[in-house]
Amino acid sequence: MQPNNPGNSPQAPAPVYIQNTPVQQPMMYGVPQGVGGQTIVISQSQGNGMATTSLVLGIIGILCYGLGFVVCLTWFVGWLFAILAVIFGHIGHANGSANGTGGQGVAGFLLGYLTLAGYLLPFLLIGSAGI
Repeated sequence: MQPNNPGNSPQAPAPVYIQNTPVQQPMMYGVPQGVGGQTIVISQSQGNGMATTSLVLGIIGILCYGLGFVVCLTWFVGWLFAILAVIFGHIGHANGSANGTGGQGVAGFLLGYLTLAGYLLPFLLIGSAGI
């Protein structure tokens, strides 16, 4: 018995033909009607740049405060990032509360307040101790 392919060359697959026909409802009375396609609505929420900026500045501020015990230069600029995080956070939260994208702003100004508390609390404790 000989194989169908005597030259041992690979056989090309048979082409596949796809026919695009509209879907139709079964005809009961009258002319068949086409079925409407499914409508998919994709809503892309607008980003909240102020809230994102606040979160990034809050993270940088708290990292500068934490690394300030190792690298003194970062401790001197961390409060600036914290103040900017608080400002941008409140603005971003106010803008985002209308469309639901203000969560990053809340996280940003909370990190900013936490960093500012870390800077101010030692001065308040030293001042209250009378040293």
